[in-house]
Amino acid sequence: MDDQGQTNLDRPTVFIEAEPFAWRWFAGIPRYTARLALALAAQGVNVRFFHKSEEIQPLAGISWSPDQDIELWARRVWHGERTPLAPPDSASMGLYCGVRTDGIRIFPFEVSVLHDLCPLIVGFTFPEAARGGFERFYSDTLLKSDIAVAVSHSTKADAAWLSPMPPDRIKVAHSGMSLCLKTHRYPHKVRRSPKIGLAVSTVEPRKNAGFLLDWFHNSTALPPDMELWWVGRMGWLTSRRELRAMTRPAGGRRVRFLGNISDRSLCRLYQKASWSIYPSLYEGFGFPVVDSLRHGTPVLTSHNSSIREFQHEGVYLFDPRDGSTVDAAWRSFRQHGDGVIKPAELFERYDWERVARLIVDEHCAWKRKNAPAIVRAA
Repeated sequence: MDDQGQTNLDRPTVFIEAEPFAWRWFAGIPRYTARLALALAAQGVNVRFFHKSEEIQPLAGISWSPDQDIELWARRVWHGERTPLAPPDSASMGLYCGVRTDGIRIFPFEVSVLHDLCPLIVGFTFPEAARGGFERFYSDTLLKSDIAVAVSHSTKADAAWLSPMPPDRIKVAHSGMSLCLKTHRYPHKVRRSPKIGLAVSTVEPRKNAGFLLDWFHNSTALPPDMELWWVGRMGWLTSRRELRAMTRPAGGRRVRFLGNISDRSLCRLYQKASWSIYPSLYEGFGFPVVDSLRHGTPVLTSHNSSIREFQHEGVYLFDPRDGSTVDAAWRSFRQHGDGVIKPAELFERYDWERVARLIVDEHCAWKRKNAPAIVRAA
């Protein structure tokens, strides 16, 4: 084996499709893509970015630290210099963290990430065009990938009956936290307010905004002076007029829509709120749940899909269609809410380095199997 062949086998090169970094809503998939890119780089992987037929060179001086504003980092990658994508070497890998829009293979080994199958399960919460794109991806384009990485056991189970992808080609690796991995972005001490609850999500039907607002304003369990602060952009199929009407109705409780904020500000809010809530109708993973726990903030959340895999102190489950069960979850939180949420247990289970290692290990296994052909190509 010559030196070039040895290099191809031993040093992984991963090309990441950077298209999610251009999304207006920098939430689940874009944050996942950025976090995984940083984790792969920390594993010694040669991380490169591309979009369609172009390679993207990140702006000079970009930091590869996991503790920074992830949206700002990703935008700097996206606005880097573009050059034509050269033919990849025989041992490189392509990584698609979003939904692939075509089935053209570019790289010798390709990986797709499966976040959720929500458009196929709760299709009424998505525009028709989005449903069609997901249907094509899961029924056809996904099969072009050598393996798929599911972000939860729930997502893999859904793919087993909604996609022809063979189950043995779907690997499960729970995502890590989306912010504040090693240190808090807001490093100062924050006093919690017993009057503030926090919701973090795009305001769209699957996140169950109408249900949450109706419960918040009409529940007899909550104190009359409670405030709900909502972080996230306005999304699809959502009536801004109806939401505005529900921000300060008669009764005293108040809702504040804060829009998109920095990681530093979100870190501060997670530490300021006494509780958070996530009434999603269906999830592939659920960053707001694990991020809330990461900041020591108890979370009331739906008892469905992947969220059932969050079996931790500080999680209070409810039926996202029944307000009385949210009241029960609230009362349980008020009774036991002072329990200690152990960060060490969270970091043990939700670890980006583990996701990166799984992908690298699968790539290495493929290279060992195809070593003669790789060396000849080199």
